[in-house]
Amino acid sequence: MKAHLHLLLPGFLFCALQTQAQDIANVGRQKPFAISGALDIRTIAYRSEGIAARRSPFSWVISGSPTISVYGISIPVSFTFSEQERSFAQPFNQFGLSPTYKWITVHGGYRNITFSPYTLAGHTLLGGGVELRPGKFRVGLMTGRLNRATTVDTTTGALRPYSFSRFGTAVKVGYGSETSHVDVSFLQAKDHEKNFKGNPDSVTVRPAANSVLGVGFKFGFLKNFQVFGDGGVSIYTRDSRSDLVMETDSSRKLLSGMISLFKVNGTSEYYLAYSGGVGYTSKYFSLKIMYKYADPGFKSMGAYYFQDDLRNITLNPSFNALKGKLRFTGSIGIQEDNLKKLKAATTRRIIGLASLSWEITDKLGVDANYTNYTSNAEPTVTLIENKYLLAQTNSNISVTPRLVMPGKTTTQVVLLSYNLSSLRDLNKDTLRAGNIRSQVAFLNHNLTWNKLGMTLMSGLNYTTNELAVGNFTNFSGMLGFSKTFLKNKLMVSSNNSYVLTKPIKGRGRIMNLGGNVAYMPAKGHRFSLRINSMDNRIERDDADPVRYSELTGELAYTFNF
Repeated sequence: MKAHLHLLLPGFLFCALQTQAQDIANVGRQKPFAISGALDIRTIAYRSEGIAARRSPFSWVISGSPTISVYGISIPVSFTFSEQERSFAQPFNQFGLSPTYKWITVHGGYRNITFSPYTLAGHTLLGGGVELRPGKFRVGLMTGRLNRATTVDTTTGALRPYSFSRFGTAVKVGYGSETSHVDVSFLQAKDHEKNFKGNPDSVTVRPAANSVLGVGFKFGFLKNFQVFGDGGVSIYTRDSRSDLVMETDSSRKLLSGMISLFKVNGTSEYYLAYSGGVGYTSKYFSLKIMYKYADPGFKSMGAYYFQDDLRNITLNPSFNALKGKLRFTGSIGIQEDNLKKLKAATTRRIIGLASLSWEITDKLGVDANYTNYTSNAEPTVTLIENKYLLAQTNSNISVTPRLVMPGKTTTQVVLLSYNLSSLRDLNKDTLRAGNIRSQVAFLNHNLTWNKLGMTLMSGLNYTTNELAVGNFTNFSGMLGFSKTFLKNKLMVSSNNSYVLTKPIKGRGRIMNLGGNVAYMPAKGHRFSLRINSMDNRIERDDADPVRYSELTGELAYTFNF
């Protein structure tokens, strides 16, 4: 361990400071220094027969996850030592603070801030900024690095994806509260070539620039009604060094009018994206109608991912009845892509889902869920013989009744579940080759003797997958128990299962036997022993049977402080 102390010390000094906004006014009430976490030491023995060993015969691992707190600022650290690995880590080697004093919050270091879904939307930024909320005013500013340049790794010679350093600035101005407000935000970002270690002319990646204006609002009216929305227009220049002149055709009239405001050229495009809706909410019922639109290729340097080239409208009802014992939520909508008619086919989807939960009595309840997605792809640009390139329905239904019977001497829990999912190919020309039908059913029963501290667990499981090439079926049974002794300081448990498998050709069985012992002699100290045995046998119609087994044992000590 001494040989690795020189690795630990710098890590503690420069480890990540991951905090939420800390109120400076409460610093005096915080402890100056505190440490908590866990240290885990374990050894693992392994043996196999019939197959090549999948791990070392003997291994050991020492790991820890201490968290240091300095005046309420948490500093999490993790480390692992084993015969195969040496590591010391802080979360992403990133640090950041967001102290707050009254209505002022200051951000510094690595931060994830959201101003709008279309401008700055949770992208990790290394830099600084401030958020001000005097009264109902909402003002924000963030600036810093969004991405670091990557080229060839000179230490290993490995070729990384090429990218430039990317810097950006985002501002937000708004007024209102979380339930009623209007916000305007703006993002300006661009790639810098300064830290790019290589010849930019020798790669296909070009430095890009992006300007995004976003507007969001939410208002209530007529007591129970709300209207809400978010929108953004993004001007994206794919090559900021390009000498191509901006064309002023009808599709770029908006861009041509912005030449004096933004540095645009012949590689610049603008994209629109917006979403919104209207809703009604009462004590027992709510209904929302929502609409979403995103141009093909819409992107923002302040967000990691956008689902673009889509338009959908959804209806979302929900209600509760019987004094809250019956609850329902649902959604039904239509979605389509190929908004600019640039693809060879347009895909349309019907999206539907429903969820129902019913507390029939104090002991008996049931949960049910249903989803249905129907898609078809109709050719637009390319003329082909078939009308639909794709036509299919994906549906799923599950029903789970549950019975809980508490008592003075015993407590019983019975859980029954059935799940049916199917993918149906509706195109007659594919001969239904893509049809898939899956069923999963299980029954679990737990019986606990309250005073004895003993629980008996049992269960049955059935799974089948029906494909065009054949059926796969599994049937399994499970039996286990747990028992505590010495005023809950000692726990003994066992989990065992037996699985019968029926693939397309042949049959098989898998037997798992496992036992665990845990002893806690004092607060924070825990010793445990785990033994698991697995025996697998596969019989095939066209080959010799295969049988192999594995035995694993693990001894561990855990210290929580």
